[in-house]
Amino acid sequence: MEDPLPPRFQPGMIVVSTKGHDRGRLYLLLALKGDKRLLLADGRARGYVDAKLKNTKHVRFLGQAIDDQELDRILEGQQCESECNTMIRKMIAKWVQSKDTDKE
Repeated sequence: MEDPLPPRFQPGMIVVSTKGHDRGRLYLLLALKGDKRLLLADGRARGYVDAKLKNTKHVRFLGQAIDDQELDRILEGQQCESECNTMIRKMIAKWVQSKDTDKE
C-alpha cells in the first residue's frame, strides 16, 4: 500500500513543475485530488476552470502563498472565471516578488 499524500501539500501553496512539457512553470495549488494528485492553476495557460491535474512526484513545493481557507474565500468571491484567473496570477506574482525581495 502506498503512503498517503504528504502533509506538506495543501491548497494555497506555490509549486513548480519538474516533469513534462510544462517543466519550470509555477502553479498555485488549488486542491488535492486523491492520494497522489494535485489540482494546479497558473491563471494563464491553466486557468481556474481548466486546472491541471498533476502527480505529486512531478512537482516541487516552493512556498506557501496563501492560507487554504483564505484561498477558498477569495476565489469564491469572484464573479467569473477571468476574475479568478486574475487573482491566481496576482497571488503567484506576489509570492515571486516576495522571494525576490528576500534575496536582496
